[in-house]
Amino acid sequence: MEDFYPLIDRYGYLIIFLGVMLGTTGIPFPSAVILLAAGALVQQGQLDLGSATVFGILGAIIGNQIGYWVGHKGGRPFVLKWGRFVKLTPERLESVEQFFGRHGGKAVFAARFFAVSRVLEALVAGMSRMRWNTFFIYSVLGGVVWVAVVVLAGYFVSKWALPR
Repeated sequence: MEDFYPLIDRYGYLIIFLGVMLGTTGIPFPSAVILLAAGALVQQGQLDLGSATVFGILGAIIGNQIGYWVGHKGGRPFVLKWGRFVKLTPERLESVEQFFGRHGGKAVFAARFFAVSRVLEALVAGMSRMRWNTFFIYSVLGGVVWVAVVVLAGYFVSKWALPR
């Protein structure tokens, strides 16, 4: 997490936005770590809580829309080709597709809170042709809650853990 402090300190909200966007498009990127670091920097008075949260939410929403589009256009072959970098096998993809088929928008919302599923959720939703309206609503709701929870977790953990 300390690796991101200098970047966020120097480039601020742009790093929060881009880092979260990358991590939610389908690219394995430590977006949650960026948000935790942002929360710690808010606690230290270097960032504003509202702005850090808003830029994180915007990154999460835009990143997910890009991931949905890529999954929709590239389909299963694309997801399997690039998914091998996160150890996504055809069997695992089948399992994720079944989960999304059973739970729909709830799966999109819940996926935000787990690292591997956060990377795959938008791609799989697009690939499986989930209705965009459904995806968008649950993506926004999940993004808002996930970003707020993780930024606040970074804030409170650093408040209690860091020396005064």
